Amino acid sequence: MDFMRIAISVFNGKISPRFDVAPKLRLYEIKERKITKEKEISCEGWDDIDRVHRLKELGVKILVCGGIPNYLCESLLHNDINVFPWVSGDVQDVLKKFLRKGIV
Repeated sequence: MDFMRIAISVFNGKISPRFDVAPKLRLYEIKERKITKEKEISCEGWDDIDRVHRLKELGVKILVCGGIPNYLCESLLHNDINVFPWVSGDVQDVLKKFLRKGIV
């Protein structure tokens, strides 16, 4: 795989303040610091286990989110998904910053 898949928890166009209740996730495929694919999915009704399993099934390697319970963060890390918690702001602004810094 020559791209990185990241997910950002979303609420009203901004990083959701809480990952465990975020209504949507925005998924990005990144190659050479450029977005090659983007889509938004609904995660309403998903419990914590659903969120971990779905991100793993989708091939997500990085999650950017606001608040997240410790047990959920540890579960994601255990499933090889790096977590960047306590992030806030506009989704596009945050993504641009991550791309510029070479984090993704």
